[in-house]
Amino acid sequence: MTASTQRLRSFVTGQFELTRAVAHALKARPFNPYPYLKPFIERASGVREPPISATPHTVVYTRGSMRLLRYAAPRRRHRTPILFVYSLINRWYILDFLPGRSLIEHLTQEGFDVYAIDWGVPGQDEERLTWSDLLGGRIQTAVRWTLRVSKSRDLTLYGYCMGGTLALAYTSLHPEGVRNLVAQATPVDFSKGGVYTLWTAANHFDVDSLVDAYGNVPTPVLESGFLMVAPVQRLTRWLEVCRRIDDPDFVSTFLAMERWGSDPVPFPGEVYRQYIKDCYQQNLFHQGRMKVGGEAVDLGRIQASVLNVIAEHDTIAFPAMSEPLVDLVGTKDAQTRRYPVGHIGLSASSKGPTHVWPSISEWIATRSQAMEP
Repeated sequence: MTASTQRLRSFVTGQFELTRAVAHALKARPFNPYPYLKPFIERASGVREPPISATPHTVVYTRGSMRLLRYAAPRRRHRTPILFVYSLINRWYILDFLPGRSLIEHLTQEGFDVYAIDWGVPGQDEERLTWSDLLGGRIQTAVRWTLRVSKSRDLTLYGYCMGGTLALAYTSLHPEGVRNLVAQATPVDFSKGGVYTLWTAANHFDVDSLVDAYGNVPTPVLESGFLMVAPVQRLTRWLEVCRRIDDPDFVSTFLAMERWGSDPVPFPGEVYRQYIKDCYQQNLFHQGRMKVGGEAVDLGRIQASVLNVIAEHDTIAFPAMSEPLVDLVGTKDAQTRRYPVGHIGLSASSKGPTHVWPSISEWIATRSQAMEP
């Protein structure tokens, strides 16, 4: 086969793969532009979408759509394990983004036994899931399994974004076994939510009609809100990757981030209903008046050590939403640490391994029980 024939075959094959990928995207009709544009970026750059969530893990428990994942440390140095509670809006694996850019990988290398809740893709069984079911059922079971598998009496509960709100509510109502609590980019005062508070106000947003109509809140509804917050940026970042198409590291990271961003999941309906009403519309969570299972979520009852992690450039959980936390919890060991990154940058930016994670890891380590020699 001549060189010209090889080039022709490669061109034809590439065009066929490109056409097939675009046709598949058009058939699926996703809301996010990523599936449509990814084939062109891959073709132009010669870079394939990298594998994300590459840190080895095992599944130790399942319940409905939920899985509890264990990321064992190569050499465990801390008896106290870490359990991640992520948001219900996106997928957990932004915590395990890329090799060298993974918060979970970093913590396992620091000797922590790490666990993470993967909420999965909610279906009909999750439509009627309540906050009480979520906290006293699924998170509490994940805590118990983490302690059982890790052979520890207590743990560090690590909540991210809405997952941090869930972790705070859980610790208020079920403090047993929670030694430390890290709240990363966590909304607490929902009156400071900017455009999100405005859009979800009761006179603008009828959450009852939405949940009654759909059950679980569909992903296009959730995605449209984030799109409208920064519509120009959603377009200009694709122009930026075209400008830097000859930078394989940039393209690889871009594709991985967009892959995660294009993988949202429906929001369990009843949890969403109470979240919007009690948190955004009435700000009951901040006031200590939100009730779960008939009991008030009072953050003043939290006695675990608390670290409040704030991203200074956060445009999702604005810093003002998180800042009141240390004054609301009951523990005397509560502090806030701020980092010059955005919401996602706390767990996926290039600054993570050098400017963010070592500081957080050190805080957890000094409050964790060491492994016996």
